[in-house]
Amino acid sequence: MPQRPVDIVTDFYTAISTGDADTVASTIDAHFAEDAAIEWPPSLPHGGRVEGSRKLRAIFTAIAKPGAAAGATNLQLVRAIGEGDDVVAWITFDWKHPGSDVGTPNGALELWNFSEGELRDIRAYYWDTASIASPQ
Repeated sequence: MPQRPVDIVTDFYTAISTGDADTVASTIDAHFAEDAAIEWPPSLPHGGRVEGSRKLRAIFTAIAKPGAAAGATNLQLVRAIGEGDDVVAWITFDWKHPGSDVGTPNGALELWNFSEGELRDIRAYYWDTASIASPQ
């Protein structure tokens, strides 16, 4: 029986929060369409659309590795909500600016859209884009 989208999202964020980059990679390989994409708010330094499962694999496995010097750290899934092909992931994380030792608490809702069992796109809605865009 194929895995439900909400379970794929839950497993994905559990792997990120536990630093399991291998499971993140295998989840992407098994469940992301080749042309899957993520879109972050354009006002962010890393904002915009990134397309391709290989690029997403590189980004998300880097996030999963402990000791990141910058970016989203201490990422946790609060809840994954959804039936069918649309899932909303409520996540919390600390944002570390390059050169900073301290992360700023933040959060996001991410809308995951699946079609025919594969992830097609993720659209991220951040709680506080200003704290990410401008170092404190």
